[in-house]
Amino acid sequence: MKKILAVGLVGFYIWLPLDLIPDVFLFFGIVDDLAVFTFILQLMVKMAPLELQNKYGLTKFK
Repeated sequence: MKKILAVGLVGFYIWLPLDLIPDVFLFFGIVDDLAVFTFILQLMVKMAPLELQNKYGLTKFK
């Protein structure tokens, strides 16, 4: 269920026509998108089972 939620968040953000900073402002629009994807990836790491975190040397972000 957690995997579906994380993938759904990424898909929803890509599908959604709204953006925090429009891509018309080339640099800031791309940095905005990267920040959102990084935030979602951090959430995925937080939700990962402890066995996977230990196996791949991941740490939870606080």
